[in-house]
Amino acid sequence: MSVAPVSHLHATDTKKPGFVINHPSLGDMRGALRLGVEDWRSCHTEVPILALLAPVAAIVLAAVVTAPQLMPFVFPICAGLALLGPIATIWFAALSRVREQTGSASAEEAAAIFDSPRRITIQNLGLLAIGLYLAWVAVAGYIYFHTLGVTGPASGLGFFASVVTTTAGWHMTIIGCVAGAVFAVIMLGIGLVSFPLALDRDVTTFQALSTAFSAITQNPTVILVWGALVAVLLFLGSLPILLGLAAVMPILGHATWHMYRRLVA
Repeated sequence: MSVAPVSHLHATDTKKPGFVINHPSLGDMRGALRLGVEDWRSCHTEVPILALLAPVAAIVLAAVVTAPQLMPFVFPICAGLALLGPIATIWFAALSRVREQTGSASAEEAAAIFDSPRRITIQNLGLLAIGLYLAWVAVAGYIYFHTLGVTGPASGLGFFASVVTTTAGWHMTIIGCVAGAVFAVIMLGIGLVSFPLALDRDVTTFQALSTAFSAITQNPTVILVWGALVAVLLFLGSLPILLGLAAVMPILGHATWHMYRRLVA
């Protein structure tokens, strides 16, 4: 399968020779999602994600039941997993890349990318994603202990009641959402552009990150709409004890590749 050129995209040269930032429309975003679903159906990539999510869901559930005092940290830990999404879904983007080039999703050809010099940039981006996740958990803990945590530890239903009925709970929610949005936007650019670019071309970590910055600043509306769509789909997929993510994450991983192809020429 090959992707037909998106002729209506407008392009703007970045400061780095060889890289052109396109300006896709919301229709291109729908097209990327459609191709992501097609790749998912062809590759059957829900199996590895399901194998990973099942034990994670069991561990989270067991921790909440046996240690309800950990309840305040469940949401930031689970929500922050989206920051690690590019690491979990880069394999799907690699499969989509091979399928686009050859017409079939060959696992051997997709794996060969990770055994090339490009893996250095991919590894660096992965370490950056892990660092952002740990920083988010630390920030979320700081916000909790300086707002709702001042009144003492809360657990179970008492924690949820405190979140929605106290001033401290509202402060924690608002500040936490703002801080989370900052982390999400940073990781959105890395996941949507930097990781696929590192798969697609032999670039340095700086080139991958700076190209992502250019794509975000030149396409803020499309990027934010894409980020909102990702957040909604991840939320819906998380409702059935995270197991819905077995379909959502592969689809988003495949669609990320096609969205990248519409962003970077």
